[in-house]
Amino acid sequence: MKKVLLKCCLIIVPLLAFMACSFDVLAAGITPEQKAGRKAVEKGLQDSLGMPILKGDLWQKMTHDSKVAFIWGFGHVVSIEFYLMEKYPELKRDSLVPKVVEGMANIPMNEVVARVDKYYEMHPDQIEKPVTSVLWDEMIKPNIKTGIAGRPLEKKP
Repeated sequence: MKKVLLKCCLIIVPLLAFMACSFDVLAAGITPEQKAGRKAVEKGLQDSLGMPILKGDLWQKMTHDSKVAFIWGFGHVVSIEFYLMEKYPELKRDSLVPKVVEGMANIPMNEVVARVDKYYEMHPDQIEKPVTSVLWDEMIKPNIKTGIAGRPLEKKP
């Protein structure tokens, strides 16, 4: 059983790190130093994984089915991690995963895709913003009570 858990963690942790790197999880806006750090992380992930962070320019070129597949994969990673935290209480922590579960509860995948599409249509100047940041800012953050690790959230006016 421990080997299965270890294998799951070895798969899930890099995927969560890949997804989480583009989230703005801090209560306040990010500083220029944090932006530079985020860019370095994105570049490092692109170099090490051989794939770029999904941003609006590519999102807009994807088919609807490809967009649903991305959201589905995102959801599966979150679901697996959430299940493991429920099954193994020692893994529980106030991380990105419970916030995604709380913030996106009962939002159908097609609606998620439509909302991301609409975001990029309404904000053409934000085409470089990662899709995961759009998910965080537009769907998760407005629906959660506290930020990651219990940090206060700065809500949009």
